[in-house]
Amino acid sequence: MDNTKSLSEQIADFTLNLRLEQIPPDVVSFAKWLLFDSIGVAMSCQNMKHAIAVRRAVLETNSQPECTLWGTSSKVQLADAVLYNSCLIHGADYDDTHVGGIVHPSAAVMSTAITVGEKVQASGAQMMEAMVAGWEVIVRLALAAKGRFHDVGYHGSGIVAPFAAACVAAKLLGLPKETLVNALGICGSQSAALQEFLHDGTWVKKIHPGWGAHSAIYALNMAKHGFTGPLRVFEGEFGLWKTHLGATDGLEEAFRNLGTVWHTTEISFKMYPVCHMTHSFIDCTIDLLQELGLPADEIASIECRVDPRYYPIVCEPRKAKIRPQTDYMMRFSLPYVVAVAAYQHKVSPFEVDMKYAQDPSILSLMKRIHCISDMEQRNPGHFPGWIQLTTQDGRTYTREQRYEIGASENPVSEEAVRIKFQNNLSAYYSEEKRRKLVDKIYAFDTLAQAEELLNCLTADRKMEE
Repeated sequence: MDNTKSLSEQIADFTLNLRLEQIPPDVVSFAKWLLFDSIGVAMSCQNMKHAIAVRRAVLETNSQPECTLWGTSSKVQLADAVLYNSCLIHGADYDDTHVGGIVHPSAAVMSTAITVGEKVQASGAQMMEAMVAGWEVIVRLALAAKGRFHDVGYHGSGIVAPFAAACVAAKLLGLPKETLVNALGICGSQSAALQEFLHDGTWVKKIHPGWGAHSAIYALNMAKHGFTGPLRVFEGEFGLWKTHLGATDGLEEAFRNLGTVWHTTEISFKMYPVCHMTHSFIDCTIDLLQELGLPADEIASIECRVDPRYYPIVCEPRKAKIRPQTDYMMRFSLPYVVAVAAYQHKVSPFEVDMKYAQDPSILSLMKRIHCISDMEQRNPGHFPGWIQLTTQDGRTYTREQRYEIGASENPVSEEAVRIKFQNNLSAYYSEEKRRKLVDKIYAFDTLAQAEELLNCLTADRKMEE
């Protein structure tokens, strides 16, 4: 880290100077998998209630038709399109995660790259450059925070999203360094993604990355016209780190090797559309029951021992977690996901459904799932799981998973990512259209413009207006 420059200046230098030939081939190849996964997740959400609400809201503004609302023929102004397209990626909590940083990188980064890319008629190679720059910035900011945003009640993805989106957009818009540095300073005043939704299951988390990207577009526009932002928005005395976290530690370490070490390939694919902190518990539950051949009705109780950092997020308040009333409370309830996994032996988008949350058998089991905060379960940089299952006749069985699926110690297969993609899109797209979409994604860095991909996103099944 160059201490003669502010962190914003260093980030701007890296972003604006990055070229595709500087990015290792394995990073570019992995980036296509992230694109592949994100498109599948996004387009599976297009008829969900939150997507309909945001789509109607941005269409009501009757703004300048600049950029496409993915999956439709409608266009709105850039900032609104970025908001909507990002909420498609993140709205079902099925999008990728950098587990070490506890951040969802692609929701803001990929939506901004393709949406801005459409506006400026960027090539696939230019959008790829911008995305990799954005992923590197958002992951490093998250790593520098070391999960502490979540500890004090913020959603880390929403906090760092504006900065990454500003980098992506500035690069594609061809803006100068001074404009990006000022925009990053302005973005610091938009970092307020609160996690109160964990207590009532409301929807705000669905728009956190998109709202950050929306703010980034406005920050860039204002900076372009001379509006200034703090030079040391990250490390300053009243900058983001000291105001939100109390200290600036972590920043220098996280950015020391920017441009020489690549974190993009550390981003993990989610195999369940629920909070990533619960995934190892799902695996433990399904694996143990299948190994034993034990029906869920024979479970007397399940004890879940949880890393204290994650306990408040997926276990509290207990009353709400054992009687979830919304889809987001289901996604962030450890008792719910374990109970539905026990009965269904899977947790797909179809299991995040009130018919299961109101099922008497699942309701009963949720009450018999006891979550315990346990320091011994800590595995920094990972989402571990530990359960002890007791049967109706008094037998006990224990299962532990120290590394979530997707970690280098527990890798996910390419075939699993393909199956997820096909499952997400089969309800909306014919096999032929899915095949065309796959071809465009694999060839993304050679596309002449974004429209080649966007034209493949119009669904065969009509969306609700």
